Formats: sequence, C-alpha cells, structure tokens
Amino acid sequence: MGHDGDRTTVTTDEHRRVRPSLRDGRFLALSIGEAVNSIGSWASAIALWGFAAYRFDASPGQVSLLIICWSVPLAALSPLLGVLVDRMGARRSLVVAYLGGAGSALGLAAAGSLPAVDVLAVAAGCARALAAPAAGALPPQIVEPDDLLAANSLLGAAGQFGQILGPLVASAALALSGFRAAFLVDAATFVVGVGVLLPLPARHATPEARVSWRHELAEGFRIVWAEQRLRAVIAAGAAVSFTSGAFLVVEPLYARHVLHRPPSQFALFEAAAGFGAILAGFVMPRFERLLERRYGLGLAAVAYGLAACLFVGTVHLAAAYTGAFLWGVAGMVFGVLAWTAIQHAAAETTHGRVFALDSAAQSIAETAGLAVAGVALAGLGVQLGAVALTTVAMGGGVLLLVTA
Repeated sequence: MGHDGDRTTVTTDEHRRVRPSLRDGRFLALSIGEAVNSIGSWASAIALWGFAAYRFDASPGQVSLLIICWSVPLAALSPLLGVLVDRMGARRSLVVAYLGGAGSALGLAAAGSLPAVDVLAVAAGCARALAAPAAGALPPQIVEPDDLLAANSLLGAAGQFGQILGPLVASAALALSGFRAAFLVDAATFVVGVGVLLPLPARHATPEARVSWRHELAEGFRIVWAEQRLRAVIAAGAAVSFTSGAFLVVEPLYARHVLHRPPSQFALFEAAAGFGAILAGFVMPRFERLLERRYGLGLAAVAYGLAACLFVGTVHLAAAYTGAFLWGVAGMVFGVLAWTAIQHAAAETTHGRVFALDSAAQSIAETAGLAVAGVALAGLGVQLGAVALTTVAMGGGVLLLVTA
C-alpha cells in the first residue's frame, strides 16, 4: 500500500483488520489495556508531584522544573518521533513507548534524589512523545476506514476511565505503600498495554524506501501546511486544548470562590465530566452518519465552549454539574471527530508525522492556557475570566465551520 508523493512502502500482516466492537477479542483486549494504562498514567502523574514535594521537600520552583521536565518533551520531540512512528508502524512504536514508560516508572520508584526524578520525568515525557502520535496512527492500521469513528470513540471512552479511577488508585497506593507503589502500578499497567498490542496486526515499512529523517520531518510539515482541512482541524484542536488547559486553573478556584465548596468539589466535577465523556464514547457509533456530516466537527468545538461556559457561568451547583457533564460529552465528541478527520484527510503512511504535529500543537496550547488563565482570572475575576477563556474553544469551532 502506498501514496503518491510518499516514498515509504507499506506491507501488512495477512489478517490485518480488527472489528471495532467489544465482541472482537483483540479489540476488547485493546480497550481494556487502554483503560488500565490510562488509570496507571493518571495515578503516576498525581504521585509524581507529591513525590517531589513530600519525599524531597521540593520548593515551588523545583516542582515547576519537574513539571517542565515532564511536559516539554511532548511538544518538543513529537514531530521528530512522528517520523519513527511512520517508519516502524504504530503498533511497534507503542510497544517501544510503553516499555520506555515502564522503565521510567520503575526508575522513579527507585529514585533517591530530586535530580534523578527530573531526569526520569524527561524519560517519561519522551515515552509520551512517542506514544501520542502512535496512538492516533494505530486505528487506521487495524480497522477498516469506515470503522474509524467507532474505533476512536470506544478507545476514547476506555481512556477516560483513568480520569475517574486514576486518582482513586493513586490514593489507595499512597495509603497502602507510599509513593513508590503508585509508580510500580504504573509500570505494571504499561506491561499490560504491551501485552494487548502484541496480537494486533503490524504494519512494516521497507528499509530501502526510506529517505533521510530531515526530509521526512520536513515533509510532515509540508503535508499539514498544504491541506487546509488538516490545518483547520489542528488549529481548532489547539484552541480546545487551550481552554482545557486554562480550566485546570479555573476549576478549583471556581469551586472555592464562586460556589464556596470544599476541595473535593473539584474532583467531583472532574468525575462528572469523565462520566459524560465515557457515555459519549460508547454512544457515538450509533450516530456516526449524523456526527460525520459537514459541520459536525465545528459544532462540536462550539458546543465544548458553550458547555464550559454553562459549567462556570452559574452559581447553582446542579447547573454546574450539568455543564461539567455536557463539557465531558462535547470534549469526547470533538476529540473523536478530530482524530477521525485527520485519519481520513492524511495518507496512512504519514499519520505518525501528522499526529505528532497535532500532539505538539495541543501540548503548546494547553501550556499557554495554563499561563493565560492566571492573568485572565486576576484581571477579570474568576467567573468572568473563566467565561472569557471558553471563547477560545468556540473560536476554533467557528474556524472549522467557516472552512467546512
């Protein structure tokens, strides 16, 4: 299988396709592995910040450095590692990324100093930078093109279990055996992820067809720049990620200063959004034709902003819960439609590089949202500033509607 303008030649296993159904054993195992891996990753991320603060008495500046070590590789290295995904195939890339994640988690469990934790956080970030584009490139390599939305939605729903159960697993591990237990759990979940990937069909790139890394990296940028649909989807995804990142700052302050609720309220809102996302992921395949219409993706981004606005634009707890739930629904719908749109718009042999650029754009936008949120909330107040931040996601939706 090939594509004009792409010098990578592709071959596949004989039994290539998987049915995107929980009745298909391989897809069911993949979904369970996605859920387990997500739970472990959330638990490890929560433990990581506490590990630095409690075990090594880290200062705010040292914690900030740790966050940079963990997050920067996703934005900085994803475009380069996307070339590797296109060369190795998504399944093999994910196996390498998960083994790297397991290794870094085991290293964190044994870390004896804060500099060692920083180095291992960089290693974990590198694993994430490889896994992100590989995850986007995997569905087209294992399911039929017409089944992509169903596969993306079910896998997306599985991944959302981490948002709900990850903090609980982290709390249990910390209570029973301390911080190291959370990292050991994360390492075990990565091993589970590798196990469910191995039975899947693999795509192989023929070595003689390869060109230089520099050429392939530049080609990834050219592909995105030349295709208006790809540019619009990635830009809108960055806008949604900006609002999502900003709301990491907004939510606890909104719960405290507007609703006058205890810290547990923030976690409950996150759970409500997670339940909405899971429900949407399981329901979306039933409405595939409706959702994939011309304006579906743009309307989903606008709905994401409106749901976020409903969430933080009220002083009534029931309305806030409703907004959080709908926010989760809209986020899942947009994410699945965006992935599916990218998978259809780009050649399969370029998915690693295209999804790598998408991952980098989202990571940069999310970080920018975190920074801008503090300024917006300080200048406009918690509620008005939060509502203003939702307009960025809505602007991404308008962009998609205009370019549709």
